[in-house]
Amino acid sequence: MSGHTRLYRRGAVYYHRAVVPADIVDTYGKIEEFFSLRTKDRTEALRRVRIKAVEVDNRFEEHWRARQARAAATTVDELSPDQIQAIKAIYHAHWLEEDEAVRLDGFREDHEVQPELPTPTFEEWQETTDELEEHVRKLRGRFKVDRFYESEVDEVSSWPGVNLNVSPGTKAFKQFAAALQDAALQAFKDMRSRNEGDYVSTPEPEIEVAPACPKLSVALGDWIEEKSKEDWTEATAKEHWVWTEQFMLLCGDRPIDQYGKDDARQFKQVLLKLPPNWKKKAALKGQAIDRAAETAVTLEMQTMSTTSINKVLRFVGSFWRWAAGQYDGLRKDMFDGLSLSNKRRQAKSERNPFTLNELKELFSSPLFVGCKSIREWQVEGSYVPITDARYWAPLISLYSGARMNEILQLYVSDVVENYGVTCLSINADGDDKRLKTPSSERYLPVHPALAKLGFLKFVQLRRDAVEQRLFPETPLGANGSYSGPFSKHFKRCMLAAGIVRERVSFHSLRHNFEDFCRAGRLPMDMVEVLQGRAQRGERDRYGYGEVFFRTLEDSVHEIDFSSIDLSHLKDNSQLLTKLSQSKTDR
Repeated sequence: MSGHTRLYRRGAVYYHRAVVPADIVDTYGKIEEFFSLRTKDRTEALRRVRIKAVEVDNRFEEHWRARQARAAATTVDELSPDQIQAIKAIYHAHWLEEDEAVRLDGFREDHEVQPELPTPTFEEWQETTDELEEHVRKLRGRFKVDRFYESEVDEVSSWPGVNLNVSPGTKAFKQFAAALQDAALQAFKDMRSRNEGDYVSTPEPEIEVAPACPKLSVALGDWIEEKSKEDWTEATAKEHWVWTEQFMLLCGDRPIDQYGKDDARQFKQVLLKLPPNWKKKAALKGQAIDRAAETAVTLEMQTMSTTSINKVLRFVGSFWRWAAGQYDGLRKDMFDGLSLSNKRRQAKSERNPFTLNELKELFSSPLFVGCKSIREWQVEGSYVPITDARYWAPLISLYSGARMNEILQLYVSDVVENYGVTCLSINADGDDKRLKTPSSERYLPVHPALAKLGFLKFVQLRRDAVEQRLFPETPLGANGSYSGPFSKHFKRCMLAAGIVRERVSFHSLRHNFEDFCRAGRLPMDMVEVLQGRAQRGERDRYGYGEVFFRTLEDSVHEIDFSSIDLSHLKDNSQLLTKLSQSKTDR
């Protein structure tokens, strides 16, 4: 046994021997690290092999890191003057460092026996340097790149501080090789000075060659990660990622300071030709976005609405505004002025409120007046699901203007009393809770109509059962929102009520609430507060004292709901009280 897996003896001399790892062997340049430890003494060989093994492992690790960095490195067709100067500085320092290592090891005298690893004499080192200099001068004078410098470009381009991809035959490749040759010639000159006793110190360049700005693919990942930690839901992050990635696929993955207004205009022109949900169209399946746009034109497909196009432009534009705050020299206005005019947007592209007749049909369906069971909610019967979100969520939205997900994510503790006013606290205080915008955080007084239907008794039932969520039966969707699964149910509910008109959905109830506010002549600044659209400054001027909550309550009581008659809905207070008592008895 040698005492170390890498210790190898050949004759009387000990060697270090390690196979190059399979994941880097194709680029490492050799299949093993085999070299003499310069000793015949086993004890000393063990000491040296442990040191060398660590050095070699670090070398393997550095090569692997350089290879990974190279894979993500910027591909350039032409080097900038700063990049050329930086390459020269790094390579010049490399030559002088190697020369210094040889001198520190010591030159062999003519009368000394050659050791296991060849050590030059001072004269041999001078001669080698002169020969190398002559060869490089010939190459440089002819602006030629031989095999040695081809391999040097490949090696140096992956060094830390360089990290560039340059392809053979390109202008950047020739510039790179020329920079290395210039650096070598300067190094040979300094080495001659050293030979003459005029010592030139080895410099330590602190110059980064790689661009100051990352490629779009890298910055895009950083953006999504940062915004997701702030307030983006999974669905919001996905939307922004998908469309910004399409921009990148269309315009190329480049350092982000290499994009301009032309790229933004090109992306907009493609969007103008795309149909809605274009990836789901059989005729466009698997096609790149620009190809899909041209195919859609050929097939005369209906294009995306103005609203959808502007939404996508906002998504991608928001990335550039973020990036401009992170890196110098970027223009944050790349997408400014590209939105389509509102004149082109038709009213049908917006969500419409329900008509009064549609509201009557919706709230007269079995789900609200009596169905067979929660599973057979479309069949008439005597059961009213008064402990289910399917019953309460549409009513809460109608009488408060709250969004679907804001309602479904409510905790029991979010039904609070402030200065005698019972309110819903719309907040993001929970791992499963999200708000559309910071201004969405607000208080909504519980309307007397909801209280009359037994809503507060329902809340007490949940509180007695020590439930956290007000609607625990509603599942969280794959996108991190409760609205996904519920919206499918509400669509079926609309169809069952005979509501088949386009541009109406659960969100239409929010529009109805706003219309009722206008009919009640509520001040628009208060409507903005109730809808969660008021900016913090506008909101905070009300304060959160008794006057604020009394004003909220008075405003909601003034809303004119008289045009919709829901008197046929039952007061479920007594039944909810019985349910609460039965649970307590159990």
